[in-house]
Amino acid sequence: MGERPVVSADLVRELRARWGSDHGVGSVRRFVEEVVACLLHHDDVEVGDMAEGRFTPWSLEPWDAHKKIADELMSMDALFEDQTRYVFRKTQKT
Repeated sequence: MGERPVVSADLVRELRARWGSDHGVGSVRRFVEEVVACLLHHDDVEVGDMAEGRFTPWSLEPWDAHKKIADELMSMDALFEDQTRYVFRKTQKT
């Protein structure tokens, strides 16, 4: 992860471009969930949402954030398309 935030919707778009139609929604969801789990367990990565161009981090522990995303992911009719939700970035040093 570089200086630019990683948005889950971008992961979905990239996977679909690379995998084509050979993999269904379930495969893409599982893969994105695994990537999310890996990102959440790095000490220097935080997850949050974007609103009006500003990042707002969640105040959840990594396991709780993972559960929240996994639960929401399974209940969605469509895959991640929202560029403002499930945004990952390196922790900002203050």
